[in-house]
Amino acid sequence: MTHLLRHQRSVRRNTAACVLAVVLCMTGALAGCTPRGVAVGNSHDSSSNVSHDSVDRQDIVIGVVGALGNPPVADTTVLNDLAKAKLDARFASTTDNADATQAAQQAVRDWASQRVSVILINALDVTDATASSWHDALNEARNAGIPVALLDPSNPPQDTTLYAAVLRMGTKPADSDADVSSSTVGFDAALSAIINDNPHPATMRIG
Repeated sequence: MTHLLRHQRSVRRNTAACVLAVVLCMTGALAGCTPRGVAVGNSHDSSSNVSHDSVDRQDIVIGVVGALGNPPVADTTVLNDLAKAKLDARFASTTDNADATQAAQQAVRDWASQRVSVILINALDVTDATASSWHDALNEARNAGIPVALLDPSNPPQDTTLYAAVLRMGTKPADSDADVSSSTVGFDAALSAIINDNPHPATMRIG
């Protein structure tokens, strides 16, 4: 009888521990819930894709981070294209700031904390001087479970786990993007695939 009681207590303890782990993971309280080795949303390796509910179109919110310098595609064009696709886009400008890079990185953190559906960064240019700070900012979005899409980046982060996909709309593919398909994907279709974690290429041409 004593052995049976001990066994029952052990089962109850193990069950409670499992339930607690699931709850913590669902609320984001465990760092281990962050996807390992791939960016949130980057599921072009279909073997890692699992069944899930898609985000309703009317619930999609896109946090747009304004371009630094002179981008191939102006921020106004990006916002107009998103409006034409009837997607809710919220814009954070990097102009008129003493430090435009810092403003862009803060915008990434703000969108991550506001739990947008995806963060879209226009014309990202990561330099040796800004690589570390960009890693920290993008990693905050990743840890929050928010996918990041880079639109026409001139120099994306070396760590490809920090973003879900590169979208090429105004520039020819760089050498690193030589395998990008010549076919085009709609802006809304590309962002939907990223947001819903559906299989998608690492680089997509938007048209």
